[in-house]
Amino acid sequence: MHTILIAGILAVVPTNMEMAEDALVMALEELPAQLAALGASEVNVEVSGEHTGNWFIKQTVLSVLHESGITVTDWTDPEDPSMVLRIRPMELSVDYGGVSRPWIVGNKRVERIAKCELMSTLLDGDGEILFNLRTSGLRQDVVSWSETELLEGSTEWEWLSGELPQNSGGGILEPIVVTGVVASLVYLFYSSRAE
Repeated sequence: MHTILIAGILAVVPTNMEMAEDALVMALEELPAQLAALGASEVNVEVSGEHTGNWFIKQTVLSVLHESGITVTDWTDPEDPSMVLRIRPMELSVDYGGVSRPWIVGNKRVERIAKCELMSTLLDGDGEILFNLRTSGLRQDVVSWSETELLEGSTEWEWLSGELPQNSGGGILEPIVVTGVVASLVYLFYSSRAE
């Protein structure tokens, strides 16, 4: 029963990895057209930098380029050097924003924000830079606070699990207490004037 419930939640709400992939694909939207404009129908892809999600970035870049009809090679022929597309992630993460409730009472919800920013550089066979392109992608939604742990995935991918805002327990109680205090002050003010 518990497994069915988890599968049901994940079927409707995208996981953090799916959110990150959407933001990454948005950041890559301009790239195939730029490559085609320079006649780069075949490239060797390198992902640089220290981001722990570089494997994920390379996998997504390869998929986007393949769908666009660009051939990706994994080798360099010294007689016929291919162009190199170097991708450097400036940012790829899923973070959490504000906390809210749909009504006065109800499940606590949290804003989820997937951000991606990439620097793409195309080099010709001699290592000359043909273009630099800085792009970004952003995807946002709101999810139930209780679902966040299920949606984050593996704990070793910290870039998929941002820090949740502080869990304030007085979410419902606080407005009631403030309203009670204000009502008491108004009552005391008018009752003292009546005497």
